[in-house]
Amino acid sequence: MTMPNVRERFLKDERGFTLSEMMVTIMIMIVVFMALFSIFDMSLKVFSFGNNKVEAVESARVGMEKMEREIRQAYAFNRAASPSQTHLFFTTASPTIALTVPPTTRQDLTFGNELGAGNGQIMCGTPCEYITYKLTDTAGNSPCNVAPCTLRRVNTSNSALTGDPVVENVAANGLSFTFLTSNGGAPANESQIGMVLVKLTVTVNRGIGNSGTQTLTTAIDLRNR
Repeated sequence: MTMPNVRERFLKDERGFTLSEMMVTIMIMIVVFMALFSIFDMSLKVFSFGNNKVEAVESARVGMEKMEREIRQAYAFNRAASPSQTHLFFTTASPTIALTVPPTTRQDLTFGNELGAGNGQIMCGTPCEYITYKLTDTAGNSPCNVAPCTLRRVNTSNSALTGDPVVENVAANGLSFTFLTSNGGAPANESQIGMVLVKLTVTVNRGIGNSGTQTLTTAIDLRNR
């Protein structure tokens, strides 16, 4: 058979594919597409988890560094006028009353920083020297027992106010302050507190893949005790 005859026969052959061939081809394509989708889906979840984890780490670090810096500088109330009033941490109901210890662990903390004229008294002027850290829910209520919670900083003598947000996406009950003596023991009262162990847990979930969770814990030595 000559080459022109072969070409002519090939061009006239319009039989196409059989049903069996089409079914086999479709099945192969489905398998390939499913494999590609699985790879893409896994890559997306890994990427999303990485982003969630990074955001959780950065958020927790920002909140922890801010609390650590200010708690370390906690100053005794009215020390200059009354040396006997040496408490650094106050009840949330009244900043002038020493915190009751035990219990040695709580989810909010009120203290003062001597930032004004250097008169040895904690006052609420400009700036206000009373500081409270606490968790609130999405409506701004405290305490927060259902995630997501917000770490807030209240800079007034009224610790019940909502305050300013510091860190979002805090886990439920994800903030705790544990009081210790200078040698790591359990204090019997507020005057024995020499360190504060702070724990903060942030969980970020953007809806794809697993959530990223980061827990930071630090022991803060009190400079003014």
